[in-house]
Amino acid sequence: MTARSTTCDWTFEQTAAKPSFIRSLFASLRREIEIRRARREVNSLDDAMLHDIGLTPGNMEDTIRCGRH
Repeated sequence: MTARSTTCDWTFEQTAAKPSFIRSLFASLRREIEIRRARREVNSLDDAMLHDIGLTPGNMEDTIRCGRH
């Protein structure tokens, strides 16, 4: 009975590690795609529109990645 539960626990640990790595990889890729889309949208705005929403060309990248604080 002990060998059975040890084998089952070990198998569970091995299979749980792979999906979490793959899931985090896809989550990172999805986030980068969203950041690139947002950067394209913000780059299409002129300086007056950026000023209206409180952005400058110098802080666009940080604002897109981290949000406004």
